[in-house]
Parts: sequence; C-alpha cells; structure tokens
Amino acid sequence: MAKWKLETNYNLKTRKGLVADQIREAILRGYFKPGAKLDQQEIAEQLNVSRSPVREALRTLAAEELITMTPYRGAVVTELSVEALEEIHFVRSLLEGAAARRAVPYLKPEHLARLKAILEEADRTTDHERILVLNNEFHRIIYCAKEQPRMLSMIQQLRNTVAPYIRLYLDTPGRQAAAWADHRRIYEACSKRDAALAEQETKKHLQQVFEGIIKTIAA
Repeated sequence: MAKWKLETNYNLKTRKGLVADQIREAILRGYFKPGAKLDQQEIAEQLNVSRSPVREALRTLAAEELITMTPYRGAVVTELSVEALEEIHFVRSLLEGAAARRAVPYLKPEHLARLKAILEEADRTTDHERILVLNNEFHRIIYCAKEQPRMLSMIQQLRNTVAPYIRLYLDTPGRQAAAWADHRRIYEACSKRDAALAEQETKKHLQQVFEGIIKTIAA
C-alpha cells in the first residue's frame, strides 16, 4: 500500500476527525481512485490508530458521498455514473454561477491582484498538484468576496465529490490550457465588474469541464 499519510494539526480535532481529514485528502489528491477499496486495517496501520476511528471516519465520508459503503465490498471510493455527474454539474452550475454573480460587486483590488497572480503562476508552473490547488483557490477567492457561507459550503462539498474526476480531466493533454483560458475570461469579467458576464463565463467553464470529464471516462 502506498504511503499517503499527510501533515495535519493533531491538537485541534478529534481522532475521528483527523482520520477523516487524512482519508478525504488522500482521495482528493488521487491516492485513492474512484472504485478503489478502502481496507480498514491497512488504513489503521498506516495512520497508527485503532480500527474504531477509521470506521467512524468512513461513515463521515460516506455522508459526504466521497465513499460508498456496501455489504459485501465494504468501503470504496465513490464511482459516479454519467447521470450522477450530470446532476452534480447542473447543481454546480446553478450555485457557482450565482455565487460568482453575487460576489463580483464585492471584489476589492486585492482580490483582483490575487486572481491575476494565480493566473500568472498557473502559466509558469508544471507542478500538477499546485495547478489543482490554484484552480480551487481561484474560484474560492471570487466566491468568498461576498459572505455567503451556506452556498460556499454546498459548493465545496460538490467540488470535493467530483474532485477525482476533475483530476482525471486535467490529466488529459490540452485540457489544462483550455481550463486556464476559461479562468482568464472569468478574471476579465471580474475586472470589468460585470457580474452577469462572470456568471456566464463560470457556467461556460463548468460546462467545458463536465463535457471533458464525460469524454475522459468514456475513452
């Protein structure tokens, strides 16, 4: 089993919460792929804990739909059907488009400066993990310009649910460049303080990603 234990602050959370954080991050970072079986004993040994907090952590992640618990297979990383991906895309488009539109009037010069810096760093870096971090941060900076915590919580959960598929999408040659071209158009809309255009460009970006994911899993 590959070593995937990640750095975390053991002073701030319960053991169950810490184990859930470790497994969640391992899924989001691609250590565990969709359909991968999660062996409780191996995870317990990897994290140097008993099986009890692992069981509790898996229940937490099942509630988040990152994993699926079945009577005979146990815990596996959730595999999403085309229908499920389409539904998630539909909801994300509604939420993220609205979040962008609502947030644009509240963007400050420092927000726009950070967005521009992210675009510049994305052009320079070849670090795939860093690209994924920058992608998430780009959208978070926009949406967080306005206080809308419930919407942001729902958005982040949906983004986490499809994160393994976004990773597959970005692994395909040419997709990364297309995604960041979308980001530049979103940035331009934000710079113009055009909330409607920012919503439109966000939805177009999500549509391109969705179509790319479908092509990737069908290949």
